[in-house]
Amino acid sequence: MTIKALEQAIGGLSNPSKMPGWSYGIPASACKIGAILRKIKRSVCSKCYAFKGMYVFPVVKEAQARRLAILTGDLETWQGDMIQLLSFKYRKKTGDDRVFRWHDAGDIQSEDHFQAIVNIALALPDIQFWIPTKEYDLIRQHAHKAPANLVVRVSAPMLGDTLPMIPGTVGSTVGTGKGFVCGAYTREGKCGPCRACWDKSVEWVDYPQH
Repeated sequence: MTIKALEQAIGGLSNPSKMPGWSYGIPASACKIGAILRKIKRSVCSKCYAFKGMYVFPVVKEAQARRLAILTGDLETWQGDMIQLLSFKYRKKTGDDRVFRWHDAGDIQSEDHFQAIVNIALALPDIQFWIPTKEYDLIRQHAHKAPANLVVRVSAPMLGDTLPMIPGTVGSTVGTGKGFVCGAYTREGKCGPCRACWDKSVEWVDYPQH
């Protein structure tokens, strides 16, 4: 398949201006835990960035909806198409630019979805993957499947709070001032040279509230 055909098959990739690599975003409204937290004052989802800014543009919303629909179908085919597409996309990237974020918007949809993400990482060991998630129960059961190049970073649910560490994962918080404090705000909102989120040795990343 051509790159264009692969992009159509998987619904296209996200290309967040903040980050050095590509991502794959789906509607934030499809977050299972996030949809609950969004109704709770002081939760990290109560003012979710993925319901603001560029994310409200029709073209972005249409692309996210298209990807979500694909994820409800044949995940084995989606997995194979993603492996081929990322192999093409990253063939000229080197070093710290070989990074990919799962879900600049949205979250894991099912056990099968997470397994497909694991399989993609296994097939592409030279790409470093990061997946932030609040799907706590699913991750407790399946985090052990993640290979070395897939960083599962579990997000604390409430502003200013931490959460118990889940074995096989690392964590993130919002507004605690503890751990590695994200400095993107000092670089016009961009990661720049920082790769802390993709680094398993960074146990906690703390973000400012969006």
